[in-house]
Amino acid sequence: MSDTRLKISLASDRAMIDAALVVLGTVAEHCSAPLELHFLGHGLRDEDRDRLAHACDAHGCALVLHALQDEDFGDAVQVNENIPLVAMAPLLLPKLVSGRILYLDCDMLVLGDVAELFHMLPEGAPLGAVRDFYVLDQMKQGAERPGKLDWHRQVLGKAEVEGYFNTGLLLLDCDVIRQDAVLMERLEDFSAANDYRFMDQDYLNLLFDGRTTYLPLAWNSIWGRDALRGRALARLPWLPASERQPARSRLIHYTGPKKPWKRQSLASALLRGRLPALLAWRRAARRILPPKVQQR
Repeated sequence: MSDTRLKISLASDRAMIDAALVVLGTVAEHCSAPLELHFLGHGLRDEDRDRLAHACDAHGCALVLHALQDEDFGDAVQVNENIPLVAMAPLLLPKLVSGRILYLDCDMLVLGDVAELFHMLPEGAPLGAVRDFYVLDQMKQGAERPGKLDWHRQVLGKAEVEGYFNTGLLLLDCDVIRQDAVLMERLEDFSAANDYRFMDQDYLNLLFDGRTTYLPLAWNSIWGRDALRGRALARLPWLPASERQPARSRLIHYTGPKKPWKRQSLASALLRGRLPALLAWRRAARRILPPKVQQR
């Protein structure tokens, strides 16, 4: 593969192939550099692999397919119906890939040029991520620290958890990570990750606590939270300016069980402030996915 290509990664089983193609398509629409996709596929069929290959060809993206089996996850089992086993696939990236790579969850819509992110990770830094907005919103100046943060305190083993990040977007320097033999060994301990409530997210926060470069919040915007984010940031004076800008979302993250490709009330989405993000995903799907897929 050409060294000029930016490496990105998606991970999916059969259930999320359509969503993954929307992420790939919106990355390609905005990216200023050629791409190389490392797709971590669990339980895919030939038709799924063909669709991935076709999409990559259409976007001028090189494809590297990593076919994952159950045994690749050790003794881990799915314990949360909303978090499939393949969600832990990013833990494998430092073993499979060299150099820097941007991992993205499949429930996302990219609105900016991801090439910008690769310049934000300092040399020698292992990981870049975006602070978890739900945690930040609970840490507003003057507010009491609610019990909702108790779990994160338990995971990190300390009272202040403002560094807890969301793993929907991760910028990893796999070469830097591989230099740490102990870290590599722990990354491959899937049974340990399996013991946490939020599995890979909790585990990665534990492993990279104190070693994370924080990226702008705009690169992992929780859908329907734009107005709330502005108010919350106004009450977080300690948050660095580099994480506050740009103000407009560069990436929308469709967290929660009500994904934009599922049937749902538009009125309810409007009331929850989610309608613009919902319609943005559906417009992107109409551009990117074949018509017969859009009609499902």
